[in-house]
Formats: sequence, structure tokens, C-alpha cells
Amino acid sequence: MKILTIDTASKNAIVAITENEEKIIELNNEEEKTHSQKLMPMIEEAFQKTKLSLDDIKLIVCCLGPGSFTGVRIGIATAKAFADSKSIPVVGVNSLEALAYSLEKEGNICALIDTGHENAYVGYYKIKKDENGNLQTIQEDLTFLNLTDEKLKEIQKQYEIVSRQNSGLGITIAKIGYTKYKNGKSGDSSILSPVYLRKSQAELALEEKGKGK
Repeated sequence: MKILTIDTASKNAIVAITENEEKIIELNNEEEKTHSQKLMPMIEEAFQKTKLSLDDIKLIVCCLGPGSFTGVRIGIATAKAFADSKSIPVVGVNSLEALAYSLEKEGNICALIDTGHENAYVGYYKIKKDENGNLQTIQEDLTFLNLTDEKLKEIQKQYEIVSRQNSGLGITIAKIGYTKYKNGKSGDSSILSPVYLRKSQAELALEEKGKGK
């Protein structure tokens, strides 16, 4: 099964094509402000280099965030358009889940994505292997925290912590998506919706403006 994976939730936009869990190609673009201009050319480049087309894709996996509000919307809109045009099933994977899975181990794992000003997106996970030896999420709790040193020490008592690395998670997202597909967790494009754990800067600015009246 050939899988197209799209991740535009962070500064590093990723397009990957895999054969089940095996990488065929992975492309990266770190210009966050140009995701809308670069995503389609990246997908076209991936198809050209692999001599594949959308007709060959049997599953689309899309990162749902949390992350860049605009980036997440661009990725989901593209995945929906492709899925609808060819009736391709889709799977959504969130950024924190991918980060937790990147450790490639069972256990209680806390995934952190730093958002600046001592704040972070936080995902608490219990991960175990299924009957086929594939990692799967047993329990998930997502939140947005002011990550003080005291809070970090509290988390470390119960969880192994993994934080956002510079390297991309495209292939990890693809692997999670494939496992979810095999476990019956795929659907049509309507199942894709953004994961937002905080309000956007525009929403916050609007609220502050309202308070000043």
C-alpha cells in the first residue's frame, strides 16, 4: 500500500511517500511562511521523483497539529482535496502523538513542543504494542501548559519526556497512520479536523482589544 503523508504543522513542512512502513521518498521545506506556496510543488516533486501519481496512493495521512495554525489548515485542506477527488481513505495523526512514538518504545511518555515564553503543548501517553507488535496509543491526554521547572520535575516522576527535535517526523507519522488504518481507524475526509490546544494570536489580540473598550 502506497501512503502519502503531509505534515505542515511546524516550520518544517514534510511530504513523504511510503510503501506501508518503508520510506520511498521524504521531502522537507523549512520556510514556514511559504507552506501555501511550497506544499503542492513538494507533492508534485515527490510524485515525479518516484514516478507515481495520486492514482497510486491508497491512504493519505495528515498531521492535525497542534502547531502552526495556518500550516495545519493548509495541510488538512490539501489532504481533504486529494482524498475527495479520488475517494482515498485518510488518517489523522497529531504532532504530540508522533513525537511520543518517535522513541519507538512502550511506556508512559510525555511529549512536549515548546511554544515560547515557558509555554508548551503537552501530550501524556500510555503506549503499548498490539498483537502484531505495532505500537499503539492506549491513553492520551493533551493540554497547553506554562511549563515551570517545578511542573517539569512533577512530570518527570511519572513519565519519560521527549521534546520536539529539529529532525522531521514525517516517516513516524506515516507509520502511525498505517497502524491506525490496519486497526480500522481510517475514514473519509470528514474525520480530519485541526488539533488546537490554545487560541491563535489573532484571537488573543481580539480579546485584549475587547477588554480595552
